[in-house]
Amino acid sequence: MSELVVVSFDDKYKADEVLLELLKLEQEYLVDLEDAVVITKNAQGKIRVKPYHDLVKPGDLSNELWGGIISATFFHRSLTIKESVFNSSFLTEVEECLKPNSSSLFVLVKYANPEKIIAEFHRFQGKLMRTTLSPDKIEHLQKTSALFL
Repeated sequence: MSELVVVSFDDKYKADEVLLELLKLEQEYLVDLEDAVVITKNAQGKIRVKPYHDLVKPGDLSNELWGGIISATFFHRSLTIKESVFNSSFLTEVEECLKPNSSSLFVLVKYANPEKIIAEFHRFQGKLMRTTLSPDKIEHLQKTSALFL
């Protein structure tokens, strides 16, 4: 199991800053990031996605996973709710937090110990949202991404 943690900020650059801080903590072995993306929304409402992930092997499916998560959140909500990938309140909460000139940090955390990373997020005073993702849900998101992106 993995946990998807989303932290939203009213500042367009704050999610990038927080990710840099988490990467420093990772170098000190205080946290272990499985995967992350920063999503920003500019004043005109344009969404920009900036991935950060290690490509472990050729054909790594991280891009498909994030594509599925982003697609579910902003474009294909009813499909992922109907198929029980996400519940509607989680998707609504995430989407409502991404206002013009804001940013969100999406982090995939190994379910074994997400609390270390979540504790670090509290320092940065963003709005924290989280949900669990089973291997089946992750696989479904990857397949969904291939269909829509």
